[in-house]
Amino acid sequence: MSGEIKKSLKVLVIDSHVLIRQILVSIFKEMEEVETTFSLDLKGIERIEDQIDRIQPDVLFLGLDAKTKQEVKWVETIRNHWPELPVVVMAPLSEKGAYIALQSLKLGAVEFITKPDRNVGIMFSMRHFRKRVIPLTRILGELNKGLLSAPKSSDVLITEVQKVLDQKPQQLSPNAELVVIAGCTGGVKALYQLISELPTDLPTPVVIVQHLPKIYSKSFAAELDKITEMNVREAQNESPLIPGQIYLAPGGYHTVIKNDGYRKVLGIHKGPRENKNRPSIDVLLRSASQAYKNKLLTVFLSGGGVDGITGARNVHEAGGKIILQNRESALLWNLNRKISDELPELNQFPIEKICHEIRKNILGKKAVRSYRYPIQGSGLWDYNAT
Repeated sequence: MSGEIKKSLKVLVIDSHVLIRQILVSIFKEMEEVETTFSLDLKGIERIEDQIDRIQPDVLFLGLDAKTKQEVKWVETIRNHWPELPVVVMAPLSEKGAYIALQSLKLGAVEFITKPDRNVGIMFSMRHFRKRVIPLTRILGELNKGLLSAPKSSDVLITEVQKVLDQKPQQLSPNAELVVIAGCTGGVKALYQLISELPTDLPTPVVIVQHLPKIYSKSFAAELDKITEMNVREAQNESPLIPGQIYLAPGGYHTVIKNDGYRKVLGIHKGPRENKNRPSIDVLLRSASQAYKNKLLTVFLSGGGVDGITGARNVHEAGGKIILQNRESALLWNLNRKISDELPELNQFPIEKICHEIRKNILGKKAVRSYRYPIQGSGLWDYNAT
């Protein structure tokens, strides 16, 4: 994986909306990193493979209109034929668009951009596309190309599970009383794997902050809820934090932790964006470190930018623990590298071992001496991990 930005990128834009294609082409013309931009109408393409073979792009911005779930097949076809080609999916800000975007990320798209449903909205969306397209294009040189091109046989199979209705009451752990999981670019796919592996008897609440827009976060919570026996819901104002429950920060709102007498509850507010994000990792971790101090465990998954660096410092200064997804398993290690540079003593782990580390930090080494975690791609369980 290289940290250098390629100075002669060849970009391919495919979308059925002529205005979106024109907007993106005009943005790329302003960028020094982009040498050539090709624009194609999705409606006129019979075989997308032929067009990619002809143009040989360095990155593909693929606009999908979410009219049918079969559109995800486009992403699957591209990933099968060109595994190292970064694909950015553009989908409407709607429930159908959320489905398309989330499934595309599962299949290996590197990121998504929301687009308006109607042409009248497209005309006024230059600013929206600029703030998403430019930084995305500039991090291409930092993507983990080895992870992009990894064969699909190495992926962990994630299946839906049945809920367990008669779970036993859970007691708080003496080591940690809250787990916060933070992610950005590449974080969605990592979360699918991590949440599917969390045990049902986890004696702490879990709060996830992943950079997602409104509507998408609700759909993502519903997706995660299908793959774990624990309950996954969007965070709501004044909701008590219950052990064994998972809360996802809603898009468009900041999520914070508040003390409410003898208990701790969630707070949701629409304050100013921090680090250009709402929800912000820093906002959540600032409040969580104040509320839980050394009883807070934070996991940083794949991501870029700076949102989370100050939050990591807050957690560290309060005596909390931090786990970083390592470089080899993260699609983008930009954020974790910055945190690691500032706090070099932090431990880093591949995504398939982070669940085990969460349990170890919560329950202690003796309690998880025989804990089983999946060996990626093997379908086996390791009984000797400590």
